Amino acid sequence: MCDLIFSGVFERHPRLRVAIVEFDLSRVPNVLTSMDYTYRERHGKAIYRFKNGMLPSDFFRRNVVLSFQEDAIGIRLSDVIGTGNTIWGSDYLHSESTSPQSRKILPEILKGVPDDEPNMI
Repeated sequence: MCDLIFSGVFERHPRLRVAIVEFDLSRVPNVLTSMDYTYRERHGKAIYRFKNGMLPSDFFRRNVVLSFQEDAIGIRLSDVIGTGNTIWGSDYLHSESTSPQSRKILPEILKGVPDDEPNMI
C-alpha cells in the first residue's frame, strides 16, 4: 500500500481503488502518521512529490479500502481512518470466521458508532 502511494500510482490513476483484506484497522493511524511524516520530513526517503499539496494519507483515504473482521478498537478510530474506507467481512468458511455468530458479534464491534455510519461500512 505504501509503495503504491509513494510511487504516485494513485495520483496518476485517481479513480483506482485498492482493497486490502485481513488488515487490522487499529494499525492504520500509525501507518498514516508515519507516511505523512516521512513525506514531509524525509525528502530523501520520499522522492516522489505530489501535486496540489496532497499527503500520502489523502491518497489512502481516497483510494484504499480495508476489510476487517473483529476490530472494535479500529472501529473507534474511524475518524482517523475514514468510515468510507472500511468493509466488514465474516471470513466465512474459515475456522476463525465470526459465522454463525456474525449477527451477534457485529453489533458489539460497532457499539458506539454513530447511527448513520454502520451502513457506510
